[in-house]
Amino acid sequence: MNERLRDDVVARLRGRILSGENWHRAMLLAVSEWPLEEETLDGDRFLYLIDGEALDLPRIYDRLALQIADLVSEDELEALLVYGKSPVGLSRDEMKSLMGNKRYNAYLTFIYGVLVEEMVVLAVLQDIRKKRRASGLTRYDANPDDAYRYVYRASRLELLNSFRKERGLKRKRSIDLTQLREFTYWLFKLRLRNSDKSRVASDTKRALVLLQHFAEVKGRLAL
Repeated sequence: MNERLRDDVVARLRGRILSGENWHRAMLLAVSEWPLEEETLDGDRFLYLIDGEALDLPRIYDRLALQIADLVSEDELEALLVYGKSPVGLSRDEMKSLMGNKRYNAYLTFIYGVLVEEMVVLAVLQDIRKKRRASGLTRYDANPDDAYRYVYRASRLELLNSFRKERGLKRKRSIDLTQLREFTYWLFKLRLRNSDKSRVASDTKRALVLLQHFAEVKGRLAL
């Protein structure tokens, strides 16, 4: 049933583009209608809704792009998929209107639970390094695990093993992008549970500043 609904969404997406509607707007309308939380396509796992809560919009873009590559400028499509640049410069309000409140709010959950959470460790790591340099400890540079232990009270490997054990996943030396985003969202929830509110707010604020900086450098839509 969901596969048939998916195919209907794809057909409407292509129809809108062929009728002259801007392809990015048409994609966002398709996002609002997308019926699947995840699927496997040619051996590749597409997880769209992490933990049933966080909408991985870039992953849905990847999936829909497969269906419209013959209708859209390759350069424009690459700009959206790689750099997050819309060909029509959509505002947050326009995205919300096209996606619908529920899907847009789930996308915000993805931003804070995955994209911002990735920046939390980086922001803390930068802070630790600055403090060590200020103290003259230039020979003892901080490594990522110093930041993981500060934020989550364990090393990255310890955390990853705990995540995989909890989810019944096999231990591997590598991690693909889909599982990495699931892991990051798991870390986000762990931080909310185990840290006091003031520290959560402080770490999140620093991460937001860093994410905003990277967004501006890449020309992405500001948060």
